[in-house]
Amino acid sequence: MSRHAVETSFLGHRVPKEVKLLIKQLKTTKAEEVSASIDSVVSFLEDDVVPDFKKLDPAKSRTLFAGFYCILRLALRHKDLQENTFLAVLKDLSFSDQVISELVKHLYKRNLVTKNKEEQFPDKFRDVDWRLDVVLSNNHLAKVLQPEVMLEIKMENKEGITLKLSQQEFHALRHSTARILHDMCQLRDKKFIQSK
Repeated sequence: MSRHAVETSFLGHRVPKEVKLLIKQLKTTKAEEVSASIDSVVSFLEDDVVPDFKKLDPAKSRTLFAGFYCILRLALRHKDLQENTFLAVLKDLSFSDQVISELVKHLYKRNLVTKNKEEQFPDKFRDVDWRLDVVLSNNHLAKVLQPEVMLEIKMENKEGITLKLSQQEFHALRHSTARILHDMCQLRDKKFIQSK
């Protein structure tokens, strides 16, 4: 791989093992098998449909599926991956024009990237309003004094979500949120061991 491709590669600085095995396997694979493998990976990514490789050799089908899955999954993680960058990386890895055109067709022409963005990034949180209501009495009791928290979450698409929580539910939500924030801080501060 050239230096430029390594710097802009969506695969990372090292080519994944699955992709290396795929490149070797493609030398002895027919065009129809390549198309079927890519189609099965795309259907798995779109609908979680488990592929059926009865027509292919099991070892070959696993290698093809794992390699193409790795390429498409890593490409989808980079939400702003340009088509020309994707093409350059695949050409540097010596993929055939037929394989590259199949991958580009599914990733960009079928809008797999756009669908993935919509699934990964739902409407964004914009604002939250809250109030505390206290039920003083009801039809059955003269004195209840039951607090309820009303949360109104506003999204960027102007939708609103209203939650009505009892005191116990609000405390559970508060503790869960605090735990999530604590875990996120720990992950951010953790030094990951880099393999040599």
